[in-house]
Amino acid sequence: MSNIHRIQILLVSNMKSTFKFFEVLLLMCGVFGADEGEVKPVSVMEGDSVTLNPDPTKIQGFKLILWRFGDPAIAQIDGKEISYPSHIEIFRGRLQLDQTGSLTIKNMRIKHSGLYKIEIIQSAGSSDMKFTVTVYESPSVMDAGVAEMKLMSVKEGDPVILQTDVPQLTRDELIVWRSGDEGKLIAKHDTEAKSSPLYDTDERFRDRLALDQTGSLIITNTRTTDSGLYKVKINSNKQTLNQKYIVTVSVSDLSPGVVAGIVIVVVVPLMAAAAASVIYSRHNIAKTPEAVSEMEGDEVKLNTGVTKLQTGDLIKWHSGNKDNIIARIIGGTGEITTYDDVLHGIFRGRLKLDKKTGSLTITNTRIEHTGPYKLLINEKYKKKFIVYIRGKSLSEKKGNKVKLKTNTEIQTADEIRWLFGSEDALIAEIKAETREISIYEDVPDGRFKDRLELDKVTGSLTIKNLTADHDGLYKLLILSRGRTSCRKFFVYVEDTAVNESVPAEIPLLNGEDVE
Repeated sequence: MSNIHRIQILLVSNMKSTFKFFEVLLLMCGVFGADEGEVKPVSVMEGDSVTLNPDPTKIQGFKLILWRFGDPAIAQIDGKEISYPSHIEIFRGRLQLDQTGSLTIKNMRIKHSGLYKIEIIQSAGSSDMKFTVTVYESPSVMDAGVAEMKLMSVKEGDPVILQTDVPQLTRDELIVWRSGDEGKLIAKHDTEAKSSPLYDTDERFRDRLALDQTGSLIITNTRTTDSGLYKVKINSNKQTLNQKYIVTVSVSDLSPGVVAGIVIVVVVPLMAAAAASVIYSRHNIAKTPEAVSEMEGDEVKLNTGVTKLQTGDLIKWHSGNKDNIIARIIGGTGEITTYDDVLHGIFRGRLKLDKKTGSLTITNTRIEHTGPYKLLINEKYKKKFIVYIRGKSLSEKKGNKVKLKTNTEIQTADEIRWLFGSEDALIAEIKAETREISIYEDVPDGRFKDRLELDKVTGSLTIKNLTADHDGLYKLLILSRGRTSCRKFFVYVEDTAVNESVPAEIPLLNGEDVE
């Protein structure tokens, strides 16, 4: 065999070895790429939460887990210690990482769309998984199956306010208002974006919509075509709130009694309705209600606007949806009559009339005194009021306790129920028949375990060792013979590490009497 042939055979042999080497290398790279390069797609609706779950087999015996969004690490587990090292602004208050390596991101926005990567570092090496998250806009049909339904009526041309259960917006809410069975978007506000709310600009609502600082929707210059279903969904880092409303806008020739028979009159907060200065006239009818707001326990004065009653003038005061008469006075005679037993006796011992002007004072107010009031003078002059009684929010530091007081001594036949959250989870009760106290610590998710105390005499509820999970709305129901009283409390739990001021006083929704 010649030297040339030997060289050719050697080259072919070396090339075969080289090809085999590259085949193995390519195969290895191909397997690695299929594993490490796989990206799992995840989609979520705007405002909702998403949980990214790694493969459990890959995190066994991990030393360090890093979650990244782009390049920065946004969450990590070092041994057993969980931290959020690069707490970039768009994830503030949203992240929750557990020991399984699962990462939950709450209250998502479009800006949270993108590539998420988990790096798992073990003694034998490291591996990673990738997720591409797509956040879609809020859907037109919202899940409001557990939402509270509110019925409201208003005269055509008057404003209506669809009041939310949010005492005050913070900085991370996404508010979406929709109308009709088709769920047409009519208002949207992302408080975190610090931009102005967006409103429906078609001919139906043009220049007639506004949102206040609680996310409530104000519709001005109402029309009969505004009647129908309205929904709101409010997402924040702490909770999701769904509410529904049925609005009836009636024409002016319908009597209030007819409308009141089928709907409940809307309660308008002070900030949303400007107080109107009404001049005394025997023939004018006040079209815009005068709004009066006071703290629970204070007194409310409803002024007639009359300097001095004339002899024989008949002043009548009405309250509620059905125009129940609650007080009357005849000018010049000093004859005063108060009707303490109407509306289940909520005004008993609380009404005072000024003999000179006929003005009405309600003392020691409670939240159930919130509502519409009407003044009639000689059956010809009318003046309307909306009274809004505000409750106090309760603010306490993390680790401390807070007491929600009933401010009453419960009667033997009264049943007490304490509810929590937008789904009204029953957390404590005193049964009417046996006076037995029941504490439901595992509802809604064990956050109240070993933390609740109920006073058997007053029904007041104490929550101990507060955490951020105890933030939220609490409802007190007192079931007496013939009626149910409702009080609402909003509890703020301050993080001792954060020095943020909490308003001392925040408007709450009115209590309601249910026959």
